[in-house]
Amino acid sequence: MFLYIAIHKDAETGYGVTVPSLPGCFSYGNTLNQAIEEVKQAILFHIEGMLEDGKEPETNQPALETLITNPDYAGAQWFGIEVNIDHLTFKPERFNVSWPKYILNKVDTYVSQTHDTRSNFLAKAALERINRTEQNVGIAK
Repeated sequence: MFLYIAIHKDAETGYGVTVPSLPGCFSYGNTLNQAIEEVKQAILFHIEGMLEDGKEPETNQPALETLITNPDYAGAQWFGIEVNIDHLTFKPERFNVSWPKYILNKVDTYVSQTHDTRSNFLAKAALERINRTEQNVGIAK
């Protein structure tokens, strides 16, 4: 995904970065290169938060000419960056899993009693395990 970023720099501070097409997404860096790398991580984090809130990521990318004339970004330097967000979507993707039959039977019995689907149950179980591990071990997202 191609995004415009606005970078502001005061004499006494580092580089502040705003992503106009993702309201609330911003970052900072001591150097210009660091600011650009940090904002890429901020964009991924911001979009992951949208997914966790149940919102499909969308961006409203205004034309650069519109951004340059917007008084909210007066004095900004403009850069275009590319960030891969292909993996950050609710779009289903099929994959194969091979399990012993007895485990699959247990899952199927459970989901039939809870009126869930196998896929939804497995997705929720995986996320629950990942979140628990992150909290207990301190694994970064």
